[in-house]
Amino acid sequence: MQEPVFIDSSNNSQSNSSVEDDNSFEPSSLGTNYSSNSNNSDDLVKNYNKLRRQGSRSSIIPAADGTIKNQLKTDTNTWLQHKKHFFILSSAGKPIWTRYGDESQLSSLMGVIQAIISFFQDGDDAIKSINAGHHKFVFLIKEPLYFVAVSRTGESDSQIRDQLLYLHNQVLSVLTSIQLTKIFEQRVNFDLRRLLGGTEVFLDSLSTLFNNDHSFMLSGLQCLRLSRSIRDQVGSILTDGKIKNILYAMIVADGKLVTLLRPRKHSLHPSDLHLLFNMLTGSTTFHTAESWTPLCLPKFNSKGFLHAYICYIEKNISMVVISIDKDNFFEIRDTIRMGKN
Repeated sequence: MQEPVFIDSSNNSQSNSSVEDDNSFEPSSLGTNYSSNSNNSDDLVKNYNKLRRQGSRSSIIPAADGTIKNQLKTDTNTWLQHKKHFFILSSAGKPIWTRYGDESQLSSLMGVIQAIISFFQDGDDAIKSINAGHHKFVFLIKEPLYFVAVSRTGESDSQIRDQLLYLHNQVLSVLTSIQLTKIFEQRVNFDLRRLLGGTEVFLDSLSTLFNNDHSFMLSGLQCLRLSRSIRDQVGSILTDGKIKNILYAMIVADGKLVTLLRPRKHSLHPSDLHLLFNMLTGSTTFHTAESWTPLCLPKFNSKGFLHAYICYIEKNISMVVISIDKDNFFEIRDTIRMGKN
């Protein structure tokens, strides 16, 4: 997996999810009895941070002696209280990601899901959904990955399947379809979590947005309401300088589009823009410095990477320039700085 490049250093450049949990324990309340040489303690801390990031009540709680006690197996009631679950697994049944809980603790469940899908595939059929009481099980088969949702929210099969497609595109935005296929052709039981490490925050934030933003369901996009004169003034920042090899340039405020500069024959699909906005709002990583990061836009081209220049000009207001040239950072940066001055 290619990592973003951060040009300026900052002590606050650590990635944090925008999804918070009011009921979870603060890190400072977990005590200080951790050794950097203890793999067990490190794993428990990672699991705690994962559960806190997901917005779920943590099932890793502090014991009386200041250590962390793992109660994942006994906290199933809390896990079951969520109205919607998402699971991603490989065709070999390897757990990759789950919306709530720790996917490594759900390996047996992932195995059952893989067995159900394989049963239908052996009969030359593809399972799409199962209705069981108030619960709806929706399956999306995108070899070599399986995407499954379990919901009791009342949403239709097609609505939930669209959400699974967004999760699939989120994975592709990190790896591309060619890389994903090649990895599993070489090793069918590969643990994809190794390559997705650090990007789970975007899957988490995306699955949260499904409940709060109806533009996903409508295949639309939210634009910031502005008068035409102000929007034109803002757009002038992008049009003042000429930059070679750029495809798109835009300004985004609080996850809403302010203005977009694009070639006449190249439009951006709302799905790709949702993934881009989710990357901006799902983590504070990009808030601290000018960034240059590889990005795959699946609807534009799922087989390769583009490169995105990201710069926050004000709090929650970012400028994004997407280029086909991986060496275009300095030209874009200098042109943008001249425009702002």
